[in-house]
Amino acid sequence: MCCPFCSTSPRAVKSRVLSSLMKEITYQCQNPYCGYAFVARLEIARTLSVSSIVKPEIRVPLSQHINWSALQQMSLNLMPA
Repeated sequence: MCCPFCSTSPRAVKSRVLSSLMKEITYQCQNPYCGYAFVARLEIARTLSVSSIVKPEIRVPLSQHINWSALQQMSLNLMPA
């Protein structure tokens, strides 16, 4: 990410966890002539590969690029015999 005003790389000065899927990060532009500071959010947006650990409270949308055959195989492996 670059500073939207001068295109210099900012540095992260602090962060705060908002949830298990989101974090807030405070950045400060490293250009002394600019001085811009801002807060950005880092969020898990979609699943590319499913976890083998089940946590029903964690719900992340599946990517359209997910390997559906692997997902189906995993579902079959989780079914009781």
